[in-house]
Amino acid sequence: MQVAKNYLYNAAYQLLNIIVPIITLPYLARVLGKEGVGIASWTNSLVTYFLLIASLGIVTYGSREIAYVHDDEELRQKKFWEIQIIHFLAGAVAVILYIAFIYGGGAMNTRIHNNELFLWYQIWVIFSGIVDISWYFMGLQDFKKTVLRNMMIKLLMTVLIFVLVKSPHDVGAYILLLAISQVVGNLSMWFYLIGKFKFPKLSSLEFNVHWKPVFLMFLPTIATQIYLQLNKTMLPFMTGSTASSGIYDNADKIIKVCLALVTSVGMVMLPRMSAHFAAGESEQMKKAIHSSMDFVSAIAIPLAAGIAAVGPTAMLWFLGRSWGEVGTALVLLTPIIVFIGWSNVIGNQFLIPTKRLNDYTWSVTFGAVLNIFLNFFFIYLWGVEGAAVATALSELAVIAYQLVVTRNDMPVMKHFVGLWRYAVAAGVMYAVVTIIVDMHRIGIISTLIESIVGLVVYLLVLVLLRAPILKQLKGPLFFR
Repeated sequence: MQVAKNYLYNAAYQLLNIIVPIITLPYLARVLGKEGVGIASWTNSLVTYFLLIASLGIVTYGSREIAYVHDDEELRQKKFWEIQIIHFLAGAVAVILYIAFIYGGGAMNTRIHNNELFLWYQIWVIFSGIVDISWYFMGLQDFKKTVLRNMMIKLLMTVLIFVLVKSPHDVGAYILLLAISQVVGNLSMWFYLIGKFKFPKLSSLEFNVHWKPVFLMFLPTIATQIYLQLNKTMLPFMTGSTASSGIYDNADKIIKVCLALVTSVGMVMLPRMSAHFAAGESEQMKKAIHSSMDFVSAIAIPLAAGIAAVGPTAMLWFLGRSWGEVGTALVLLTPIIVFIGWSNVIGNQFLIPTKRLNDYTWSVTFGAVLNIFLNFFFIYLWGVEGAAVATALSELAVIAYQLVVTRNDMPVMKHFVGLWRYAVAAGVMYAVVTIIVDMHRIGIISTLIESIVGLVVYLLVLVLLRAPILKQLKGPLFFR
C-alpha cells in the first residue's frame, strides 16, 4: 500500500503540474510575448548546465542509497551527510564556474552580454539545487513531505505571477520569482530534520565510497539534460531569434505536463525496486517492470495521439494566434511521451536499482550525442520544427539502446504484449477526434468536447480489445 499512497501523492502533484501551466502559460504568452518568454527560456537553459554540476547525480543516487539503508537510522544519517557535503562542494564549484561564464561569455558574445542581467537573476536556480534534499525523503519512500511542499510553493508562485508579472518589462521579475521560489521550497525541507539529525564528526564520514558512483550518475544526468536543454540553447544562436527558444519551450512545457503523469510511476518505483534488488528478489522486479511498462503504454500512447489531434488548433486559442508555430512543434514532439515513458521504466526501475549505471549512462549519452549531431542539421534546415524532430529521434535512440542491453535479462517482446491494443485504440481515437476537429470552430469548448469524446472512444476500444491494463486496474502489481 505504501507504493499506492506514494503514487497517489505524486499523481496529485502531477495534476497540479497540469493545472498550473494551463493557467499560467496563456497569461505569460500574452503578457511577456514571444521575446520575453524566449529570454526566460534561453537564460534558464544556460543556467541549467551549471545546475547539473551543483546537483551531480545526487537526486537519483542519494534516494537509491538511502533506500538501501532504510531501516538503519545511524547509517542513514551518516550517508545523508556524506552525500550532502559532496552536494555543497559541487554547488560551490558550479557557482564559481557560472560567474566566470557570465563575465567571459559577455565579453565574447553579444547575445550573452545583452542578457547579462537576466543571467545574474538565474543564479538563484543553482542555489536551489544546492539546498535540495528531496532525495533523502524519496529514499525513505516518504513522498508526502516533498509533494506537499512542492504543491504549496507552486500555488504561491502561480498567485505571484499574476500579481508581479504585468508587462513585457517584467521578464526579470518572472525569472526571479521562479528561481527564488525554488530556493524557498527546497530550504523548507530542512525543517523536517531539525532536532532529528546531528552533524557528525567529519573524521567519521567516508566520502571516497560515493565519488565514483555519484560521478557515474552525473554522466547520464548531463547527457539527459543536454538533449532536453540544448535545443533551447542553440535555437537563438542558429535562427537569430530569441523568440524561437520561447516557441520551442512552450511546446516542450505542454509535452512535459503529459510526461509528468507518465513518469511519476518511475519516481515512485525507484526506491521499491532498489529494495527488491537489495533483497535479491529478481522475479519481483521483472513482474513489476512488466506491469509498469503496460501501465505506461496505456497512458502514454493515447496522450501522444490525443495531443497530435487537438494540439494545433488548441494552441491558437490557448496561447493566441501569434503562437501558431507551437502547434506544429507540439505534434512533432508527441512521440517522446511514449519513448521517455518506456525509457523511464527500463532506466529507473531496472538499470539504476541494479547498479548498471554504465548501461544507463551509455544509453542517454548515445541519445545526447545523436541530438547534438541532428540539431546542427535540422535546426539549420527547419528551425523550431527541426529541433523537435531531433529530440524525438534522440529519445527513440535511448529506448532502443536500453532494450538491446536488457534483452538477456528480460524478454523484450514481453514488454509490448498488449501494445498493439493501445495503438489500435489510440488510432481509432485519433481518427474520430480529427473528424470532430474539422467540424468545429476553434475554441475552448470545442477542445473540451474533442478531448472527452477521444477519451470515451479510447476506453471503449480498450474494453472491446480486452487490453491487459483492465486486469491491472483490478489489482495492479505495483500498488502492492
